[in-house]
Amino acid sequence: MKTKTKQRAIIYIRVSTDEQADKGYSLAHQEERLRKYCELQNIQVVLLYKDDHSAKTFNRPAFIQFLEYVKRNKNSADLFLFTKWDRFSRNAGDAYGMINTLNKLKIEPQAIEQPLDLNIPENKIMLAFYLAAPEVENDRRALNTLVGMRRARKEGRWVSTAPRGYSNVRDENNRPIIIPNDDAKFVKQGFEELSTGLYMVKEVWVRLHKGGFKCCVNNFWHLLRNPIYMGKIFIPAYKDEDEQLVDGKHEALITSELFYKVQDFLDGRRNNAPQKNFKRIQFPLRGLLICPLCGKYLTASSSKGNGGIYDYYHCKHGCKERVKAEIVNKRFTDVLLMISSNPAAIEYYEEEMKHKLIDNVHEKNKLVRKFQEEIDANKERINKARKMMLDDKIDADDYRETKDQYQPIIDKFIRKQAEVASMDSSCKLYGEFGFSVLKNLGKHYENLDLEGKQQLVGLIFPEKLIFEKNQFRTKHLRKAVELICRKIKGFGGEKKELAIKFDGQSNVVIPFGFEPKTLSLEG
Repeated sequence: MKTKTKQRAIIYIRVSTDEQADKGYSLAHQEERLRKYCELQNIQVVLLYKDDHSAKTFNRPAFIQFLEYVKRNKNSADLFLFTKWDRFSRNAGDAYGMINTLNKLKIEPQAIEQPLDLNIPENKIMLAFYLAAPEVENDRRALNTLVGMRRARKEGRWVSTAPRGYSNVRDENNRPIIIPNDDAKFVKQGFEELSTGLYMVKEVWVRLHKGGFKCCVNNFWHLLRNPIYMGKIFIPAYKDEDEQLVDGKHEALITSELFYKVQDFLDGRRNNAPQKNFKRIQFPLRGLLICPLCGKYLTASSSKGNGGIYDYYHCKHGCKERVKAEIVNKRFTDVLLMISSNPAAIEYYEEEMKHKLIDNVHEKNKLVRKFQEEIDANKERINKARKMMLDDKIDADDYRETKDQYQPIIDKFIRKQAEVASMDSSCKLYGEFGFSVLKNLGKHYENLDLEGKQQLVGLIFPEKLIFEKNQFRTKHLRKAVELICRKIKGFGGEKKELAIKFDGQSNVVIPFGFEPKTLSLEG
């Protein structure tokens, strides 16, 4: 009598973290059941594979190892055993494909608690049920999760993983909420620096990264687009629900005005300043000087000679323009040191600023109300179109066309409203700081780091500088600086005086000694 060949099996156990917590599944329990079954059925266990991953796909580490093994070692096993079909897969389409793959390798997949002889056609109906049931369960769970998350977001609660700058916590009612963490200061700094228009995104990211901000540059780009930092939560469109922006219950890190300034910059609505070399402290004017011969930007570099290293600003476009950086830097510092401000002018402008801020409150409130009226009116137009669509008076395409027409108008007025509502919040602080800088411009410049020096030069001089014949020349100062400053010596040599009278009559400003000279200004 011929002895029946003993079958060989590879056993597979799988559990996901939520299943183990919610349903009590465990890897040890499954392994015990499978080994006991093989012992009773006189089946030899060849290998054991364990997975701690979801069965939505077959992209699981242990299952991939199993597949690679049986492809390399054909006829090494006859059975692939697991407890139930949902341990094998929770996706019916993928499961049928994998069953065919294993059959081609002459391996029969089988669930010991839901055994099916797939050679019997009718059993494929039961297989479909076993595979579809967990897939339906997954879909229902996903739908419930989606609906729950949308409901929470509409209430202003962020229920996903906290974005950078925030941490996930629970409030007094044990509901999820986010609060600022140690990275919040980096997020604020990033928005503030980009809003000036003086830096590129990567320059700001590099500076934050060196300061300890752990965020890759791609994620930093996404961060800058997230309205959550101004206290808003974005809810995407879903079925017949429109996308919307709601007030969050979390603390905002920046103002709406600052957020939209950065969006304008990222969208190209603000001019990008030319990139500057932030690595070489000896070249603070690189990117700010233009060649007097060809009109293109001067670059900067160092060269060795006569036993030392010498720094130069020079043209790389075929001109022979070349000047020692030490001379240019020293001459520019001397120029700033000779600029002195008029204390009477500062006092006058400070008082004017205070009165202006008070006068603006009434006008600001009027503008906010006006913008809100426009927002409400355009929302009502969209709502009417939606009602007409639901009443079959217009079709969906007409409704979408109406929404596409009026939604940008609503967004525009929301942005204007946010800008107007917060425009006075920091004017006083910035004004006081600006006046303090003008009181001692030269020394303030000397104490700044490289980035600060380049920012300050750009704020004082709207046009690029030209250094020629051992002196600077430019066409204009910023108008605000021009009106407040009293003496300037160095741009063109001769010192000129400025007289500003604050007696209620017209204020006449004598032209500076720039080369070429500017026109007189009347206040």
